[in-house]
Amino acid sequence: MTEIGAQVTEPKVLYDEYHDIQWVPAPCQEACPVGTDVPSYVGLIWEEKYEDALEAITATNPFSSVCGRVCAMPCETKCRRGESDAPVAIRNLKRFVMERLGHDFHLAPVSVTRSQTIGIIGSGPTGLTAAQDLAEAGYEVHVYEKLERPGGMMNVFPEFRIPRRVIEADINRLLDHCPGVKVHLNCELGDGISLQELKKRHDAIFLAIGLWRNKSAGIPGEKDGLEGFYGIEFLDDLSKGIEIALSGKVIVIGGGNVAMDTARTALRVGAQEVQLYCLESREEMPAFKYEIEQAEKEGVVVHPSWGPKQILSHDGRVTGVEFRNCISVFDPRGRFNPVYGQKTMRVDGEVVLSSIGLDADNAELESLGMLDRGRVKTDFETMCTSDPKVFAAGDCAFGSSAVVYAMNHGHRAAYYIQAFLENRKNPLPYRVPYRTRRVPVAQDPLWEKLPREEQPFHGIGKDCPAPRLSECESTMDAEGVKRQAARCLRCDAETGSSDYSRRTREHIQAMARTEPDDIERHRHILLQRLKPRNNPFPPERPAHIDDLVFLSAALTRLVIDPYREACSTITVIGESFALKQPFLCVGFDEAPEEVQQALALGLAGSGCAYIGFQPLFTGNPEVEASSQDGKLRWLQLISPDRSEPRADADGLIHVIGPEFHPIHAERLHQDQLLGLAVSAPALEKAIPYALEQGFDLLLLDGSSGIDKPWTELHVEPDLTVMRDAIRLLRKINREEDISLLYFGGLKSGTDVAKALAINCNAGVFGVAMGIAIGGVIEGDHIKFDSSRTLEERRNAVESWIRATAQETAIIARCTGKTNVHNLEPEDMRSITISTSKALDIPLASGMGRREGF
Repeated sequence: MTEIGAQVTEPKVLYDEYHDIQWVPAPCQEACPVGTDVPSYVGLIWEEKYEDALEAITATNPFSSVCGRVCAMPCETKCRRGESDAPVAIRNLKRFVMERLGHDFHLAPVSVTRSQTIGIIGSGPTGLTAAQDLAEAGYEVHVYEKLERPGGMMNVFPEFRIPRRVIEADINRLLDHCPGVKVHLNCELGDGISLQELKKRHDAIFLAIGLWRNKSAGIPGEKDGLEGFYGIEFLDDLSKGIEIALSGKVIVIGGGNVAMDTARTALRVGAQEVQLYCLESREEMPAFKYEIEQAEKEGVVVHPSWGPKQILSHDGRVTGVEFRNCISVFDPRGRFNPVYGQKTMRVDGEVVLSSIGLDADNAELESLGMLDRGRVKTDFETMCTSDPKVFAAGDCAFGSSAVVYAMNHGHRAAYYIQAFLENRKNPLPYRVPYRTRRVPVAQDPLWEKLPREEQPFHGIGKDCPAPRLSECESTMDAEGVKRQAARCLRCDAETGSSDYSRRTREHIQAMARTEPDDIERHRHILLQRLKPRNNPFPPERPAHIDDLVFLSAALTRLVIDPYREACSTITVIGESFALKQPFLCVGFDEAPEEVQQALALGLAGSGCAYIGFQPLFTGNPEVEASSQDGKLRWLQLISPDRSEPRADADGLIHVIGPEFHPIHAERLHQDQLLGLAVSAPALEKAIPYALEQGFDLLLLDGSSGIDKPWTELHVEPDLTVMRDAIRLLRKINREEDISLLYFGGLKSGTDVAKALAINCNAGVFGVAMGIAIGGVIEGDHIKFDSSRTLEERRNAVESWIRATAQETAIIARCTGKTNVHNLEPEDMRSITISTSKALDIPLASGMGRREGF
């Protein structure tokens, strides 16, 4: 199955031998709504590997050339270099690469492989991004656009900011890549075609109609047909080639980016003077700071904290605007609720350009009750409307936003549309996928001193024969972008450990800036590095498996005899239940289907088993067919109120809990294992009973809740269950007559080695596997999202098991063993009193005991 939510073009060679994709994304990448691998492409630019940088830029961004000029740059707002001097000019670097190579860049065509089709209404960045994702998943997509050209609101961008050829290049690249995307122009919803008809044609509908109707200020004098009064049609008409000549004084109302574009365009089509008024204070203005600064450089005069009171006119023509001072725009809860003062002023002008916002405009959706206050009623968590077959996203659903946020909505909607078409009832929540290309850090010795550089700014370019079409900025040169790329702190390279962390790097920088003879400052920096941490072993610390260590003397055996034969990890439970590794997993009965499928495949391929009330991949032939390289072994948990014994289980484990009570247990076929899941208080009665009844195994439950999801997150593990079980079995000389599995707090191969040394036969993982397969701990549960594909999750399971098994084996080899099951309690010592008591393991020191140790 192809999952849209995690599609990337990351080459296989970027994985290490364990398919490692675990690292911490840099703040700039996390800030990017489409998850662009910013650190990698910046590093590749410094190496002058522009083709590789291009791949990283375009992997999740179908409108990379557009974003190279008009991106909202959320990445730069989170750039940590900005805390020192100024952010890296990330957008400018993107523009350089796309300008250099983008016109010759083509993606391989993708084929239609599925019978279902999708109808998308609107060809802006949201609609076309979703179209590309769905086409890459194998669907045929039909895009219906009301205008004579695709691109939506991107076409309204003034050409001095982004030439039309740049938009067309991105769109053409997308359509060439996706032959299954069919664009129908001059076809408006409700005019060219109805929603009902589209639902008959297609299996799913996606509304991405954008915002095209001017929002009313609700003030006197504001009316249609008033000469000299314009809204969004001012920019729209100009983008279509319709000539509009202004003269005299122009008044612009609004403080956002569209208002800035409008004001700057007015200067380019004849206005002698442009005055801009907005409700917000200078600090609150929603327009980008650089947009405001560029507008002012070109001659726009900005008047913050003024709102329109009425539009003035005479004989059907605008003569000016009366404004009133705005004291505040938002109430204490952050809601739009302007408060005005008593001051007013009249501003005369020949033209008024209103840019205070837009609403969705579609009569058919209005008649169907799908619009609410100018927006399509949509659930952001699922992108669903009131019609289960109709989805919506982008500006029409969630309000005006920048191109990069519109693409995020397109990716998100495509993911949920595919889940709908595949009949996945509860798909994993969508999350932006983050990937890294693990590019080396730039080695420019001047990286710390290099300043931020901007693209050359030309302004209006009045000497140019066509100032409206002349770009106001030009692309940086190769030397400039290399200097800029060298400034990147490469936060993605941080390990979070003491050898390389942000705190360490900042201390190094501080020391480098300090004069050698400034002893006091050097002393202060050093003391910051030497700050002691809190005592990790307070007296109240409970027994913990981390407090067991293997003897250092035994570890020297690896050096003495490095050519010893391989260490066996084969594990036999009962008479003949064999596993390749001494590992089992539990706790995924309620996990999402996609996670269960990946875990089933990973466990089967690794020769491990699952413990649960239900098998992992019931009713999924695709997964069963894919796991023929190894059959997944399943031990069924049995609880009277939750499950009945099944013949297809490899074993039946009856959950007893802390209080023992006799049960009726029988095998449903000859080779089926029988077991009890018990916690420490029940052992004294459970062990004799299990031996008497011929049980094959005891599952020692250190959590006292193996039948509950993620129980390890709720309580500290009770290690005494292992000690007490071994004591009781030794007392009656029956250690070899029943297998012991331990569950509770195991996180690694070393932890399992400790359990094996205590005389358990295998360890059972819960939360550790949940994290390995991509889960995130939230409170007392583990949550999963869409950021990984089925194959990536399977690789994660297999890689983690492989590494964990090697860790267990190396511990055994270091203690001179050729089989992990030959590990002994004598190989270990405890570093805390509580753990020593809980497991009968001697303390590491024979000296007098210290408090807490």
